Amino acid sequence: MKYSVFSFLLLFLHSAAFTQDYSVPRTEYDHPDLNGVWNFNDSTPFERPDRYGNREFLNNEELAARDENLATGQERRDASESAVSDRILNVPTNDTGAYNLFWSFYDEPYPNNRTSLVTYPSNGKIPATQTGVITQRSPPGSNPCNYGGIVISDRPVRVSWGAVSCDRPEDFGLASRCMAFPQTFPPHIKANSYNNNLQIVQTKDHVMIRPELGNDPRIIPLDGRPFLTEEIRNWTGSSRGHYDGDTLVVETRHFTDKLASLFLRTYSYGTAENMVLTERFTRVGENALDYEFTIDDPTTFVDRITVKTNMSLLGAPIYEFACHEGNYALENMLRAARIVDRQ
Repeated sequence: MKYSVFSFLLLFLHSAAFTQDYSVPRTEYDHPDLNGVWNFNDSTPFERPDRYGNREFLNNEELAARDENLATGQERRDASESAVSDRILNVPTNDTGAYNLFWSFYDEPYPNNRTSLVTYPSNGKIPATQTGVITQRSPPGSNPCNYGGIVISDRPVRVSWGAVSCDRPEDFGLASRCMAFPQTFPPHIKANSYNNNLQIVQTKDHVMIRPELGNDPRIIPLDGRPFLTEEIRNWTGSSRGHYDGDTLVVETRHFTDKLASLFLRTYSYGTAENMVLTERFTRVGENALDYEFTIDDPTTFVDRITVKTNMSLLGAPIYEFACHEGNYALENMLRAARIVDRQ
C-alpha cells in the first residue's frame, strides 16, 4: 500500500511533536496558560472496536492508513455532499435530510493515536450498568417519535436524538429543544466534528469554559470554596477547580437526577444523581491540549470510566450558535404528529 508524504509526516508528528519536553506558558497569576479557543474534533471512536482487543494504541501501519484517510477526507466529503444534493434536488423523497457537511470541522492538528477515547476500563468499553439501571436507546433520527412504542416513566431526560412520543414538547430531547447538547453537557466534553469548539478564559480565582454549541458558559471557582449543598442540584452540577502542576483539575458533583450519567448520540445510561465527574486539562504543546474526564458513578456503572480527547488550538473566534430546532423544527414535528392523529 502506498501512502503520501503528508501521511508519513503526520505519523512522525505522532511520535515526536508532543513527546519532547514542553514548557507550559504561565499566566500573570503563575497558572498554566490554557486561554484560547480549543477544537475538540477527534476521529477516534468512543469505544474500542473489537478488532483491537485490549490494544490501547494504533500501530504504525494503522496510523499511516488512518492519516491517509484523514488527508483525503475533504475530497470524499465534497463528492458525497454533491451526490446528496443532486439526489435531494432530483429524486422525490420524504426524507428532509439533516445538516450538511458545511457545518462540520474535521481537521485534527493534534491527532490521537489511541484505538478508543475510553482509556479505562482497559478493554476500551463502557462498563456494565448496575442491575435495574435504565439505558435509553433513541430511535432513528428520521423517525423521532415512538408511535405506540415503549414509553418509560420516571426516566432521565433525553439529551440528543429522538423523543419518547410526539404528544408534548417535554417528551423531546433537550437538544431538539435547544436547551443542552450531548457534546458538551453535563459537562463532560465528547469528541465531535459539529460546532466542536470551546473557549477557556482564566482569571486569578476563576476559570470560564464556554462551548460554542449552546449558550451555557461554566464559571468555575478556584478559591477553595465548598461545593453547593446536595439540596441545590443544577443541570451542570456544582464545579470546583484547582491546579495540579500544569493541569487544571475540575471536580463536579450534585447533578440533578433528571440527567443521565453518560449519554452519547443515541444512548443514555442511568442517572447522574450520585455521579462525581473529574476533568483534567493539560497543555502539552503550543497548540495541543490533553483533555480527560472520569465518571465515578457506582449507582449507574459497575466501574468508573475514563475518556481522553485531543484538543488543538483553533486560532479563531467562536461564533453565535443560533439553534433553530427549538424555534421551528419542534413546532413542526408536533404539528405533523397532530395531523397523523387526526388521520
